[in-house]
Amino acid sequence: MFWNNVKVAIRNLRKNKLFALINIIGLSIGLSIYVFGGLLVKYERTHDMFFENASRIYTVGSTAAPGLNVGIDKINATFSAVGPIIETELPQDVAAVARTIQSEYLISVGRESFYEGILFADPALLDIFDFRYLHGDATALRDPSGLVITASMAEKYFGSTDVAGEVFTFDNEFDFHVAAVIEDVPLNSHFASSIINDGTITFLVPMQGFNRMRDWDLAGDWNNLSVGNMTYVLVNEGVEQTWLAERLDDIYARLVPEDQHEVISSLTVTPLVEANLAVWDMIGMPVVAVVSLLSLLVLVVACVNYTNLATAQSLGRSREVGMRKTMGASQRQLLGQFLVESLVITAIAMIVAIAVLELIIPLLNNAANKALEIDYLETLPWLVVTTVAVGLLAGAYPAWLITRATPIEALRDSARKGKKGSRMRALMIGVQFAISAFMLAVVSIVYMQNEKVKESSFVFPRSEIYTLGRLGVEGVQERLDTLKYELEALPNVDTVSFSWQVPYEQNNSTRSVTLQPGDEAGRMNFHLLNMTPDFFTTYDIPVVAGRGLSRDIANDVSKDEDETLNVVINELAVEKLGFGSAEAAINQRFYLFTDEGINTEYIIVGVVPTQNIVGLFNEVKPFLFIYDPDTLRIGSVRITGGNMMDTIAGIEATWDRVIPEYPMQGRFLDDVFDDVYNILKYMNAALAGFAFIALALALIGLFGLAAFMAAQRTKEIGMRKVLGASTSQIARLLVWQFSKPVLWALAVALPAAYFAANLYLNFFAERIGSPVLILVVAGALAVMLAWATVAGHAIRIARANPVIALRYE
Repeated sequence: MFWNNVKVAIRNLRKNKLFALINIIGLSIGLSIYVFGGLLVKYERTHDMFFENASRIYTVGSTAAPGLNVGIDKINATFSAVGPIIETELPQDVAAVARTIQSEYLISVGRESFYEGILFADPALLDIFDFRYLHGDATALRDPSGLVITASMAEKYFGSTDVAGEVFTFDNEFDFHVAAVIEDVPLNSHFASSIINDGTITFLVPMQGFNRMRDWDLAGDWNNLSVGNMTYVLVNEGVEQTWLAERLDDIYARLVPEDQHEVISSLTVTPLVEANLAVWDMIGMPVVAVVSLLSLLVLVVACVNYTNLATAQSLGRSREVGMRKTMGASQRQLLGQFLVESLVITAIAMIVAIAVLELIIPLLNNAANKALEIDYLETLPWLVVTTVAVGLLAGAYPAWLITRATPIEALRDSARKGKKGSRMRALMIGVQFAISAFMLAVVSIVYMQNEKVKESSFVFPRSEIYTLGRLGVEGVQERLDTLKYELEALPNVDTVSFSWQVPYEQNNSTRSVTLQPGDEAGRMNFHLLNMTPDFFTTYDIPVVAGRGLSRDIANDVSKDEDETLNVVINELAVEKLGFGSAEAAINQRFYLFTDEGINTEYIIVGVVPTQNIVGLFNEVKPFLFIYDPDTLRIGSVRITGGNMMDTIAGIEATWDRVIPEYPMQGRFLDDVFDDVYNILKYMNAALAGFAFIALALALIGLFGLAAFMAAQRTKEIGMRKVLGASTSQIARLLVWQFSKPVLWALAVALPAAYFAANLYLNFFAERIGSPVLILVVAGALAVMLAWATVAGHAIRIARANPVIALRYE
């Protein structure tokens, strides 16, 4: 019986090619999006599972204090001093603790030199993670002068992986020898795929080496809180995440200095498999959950679309049902037939969806550096269950509706000619458009907000600024004045300045200040930007009161911690200090607050406008600008006029002449902005893709349903034309039939979109105005697309010769 039903289903597909094609295309699109979303979510949530101890490894992060205002909720890092404390406090429950610190160094072998990302790590890291060794073993990081290199780096520098004992020189000064070679870490690891880490492991260097190069305290400190610097904990068997979190809360309350509680409110414990999702946890966007939800919504739209078309089409087969019932077929047999037809269509759609994914997934992997794949052995049960569930759920209602009629009703074709099922079809049309309009409206808000962020960024001349990195190296820093002089001599270089950070960089250096010396109760946090006096000119930042800083005034240059230092602040800092106005703030004094009793007096000599220097998710902040020649790490070259590429070539030639030992690292400020903005841009593109597909599915369904319903009313339309109805009147009649469910769908979708859009807008300090107008425009667009889809059929039917219409049937 089953195979007979399959043959009947295939015969009906051949007979109704248009509806079969619409149904298969709609379901295949929905299934491909749903399956892809499921594969992607599973891939992102199962990173690092190939490590033997993955289930017992946790990362220790931090929750940002409410008053920190750095634009993030959680940080995947914590103070480096926390690691040794955990090891000391929990010796019976923790098998190993290891910290990592990311940095970049110039790596040299003979005449070959490259800047490489270095991961400094405690020796226990190799006990926690069972990397695959080609040479050496897990003791490699116990040698202060040893390092671990990956196979790809060994091939890059030596053309072979047999490189044990070879020597690398860091920053032309510090030598390390290869103690072990490991296989490259797979792409489905947070070491390789995290947006924060920006690249896979290449070099592992012991913390003793970091101590040797930076004079870094191996016990750690309470100040170095940089995103991406991880602390890993390998717990013993039986230790649960909740237990570890409770112990860390106790440790934090007892042993972390009180002033650090104003930066980090608590520690977090995250399973290793979630470490690659840290960037989304930081900004509080549940992106993986949203992908899962949106892919399901698209499938729902596809299923509703199929149900609606199948319902309308099945009503045209009522005579067939009546005949079969008259011949003795039971309702159960007829239900089986219609459900098998639905399963056949769904199965074909799933095959098409998998074929599409086999083409798309390799493109995604190449573009996003992922290793996503369809493991049929693992996913086949899920694919089969999905196919059966979709086939049964989507086909259940139309099958029940057509088979419940009595033989007499069916033979009279009352199901097709009456209103049976019309309310359900209207409901399903509304559901389709509610989901589609909701997604379209949310995408519109997200797009407009992202454009607002982009527009706000042009307050700085970002396309004219060429930045020079890696200036903090001792061999480079001592020649910055010469470099500035030589660069400003180039024809199209306007100004050159140096600073600790540039706009859009997500650095959040702060200093606690008070109006009175030692007034702990009245202290406030100001963001600190160390820069040369030319910084304001380079970035078109006007001085609204007083003056800027100068190299020629002794107190404008920071020399030591106990000093009187002239500074510039922004208008928000003036407001926080309570000086009333920018002019009133000039020559006013305030003080640095530290637990060490450092006595620094700040004298305000200038005030600049309040600008969102950090940008994006961050609120505008009170800023303190100082000039400290010893802490400059990045240069800004303002280029005006002329051929940009010729000017860049001139900058490179000048660098090579002044600082030949170090290769230049340069890029435009546009690229600095795009580092973070691209996350928003790609996210919006993904949302737009979901919304477009959902809307396209709804319109495809409406197209098919309009064609069918117009055909069903051919005789009625002929009668109306004979009685004098105009083409426009008939077109309006047919269009209005589908407008009612679309309009009530908007009444549901737009308020929901308003709520969802506000959740997104809350991530930003600078927001667009009321999103109501955007939502209305998005809703109007959805309605117009629906009208346009139906109007084509309506006008064609309305223009038909009434004689042909009256001969119908």
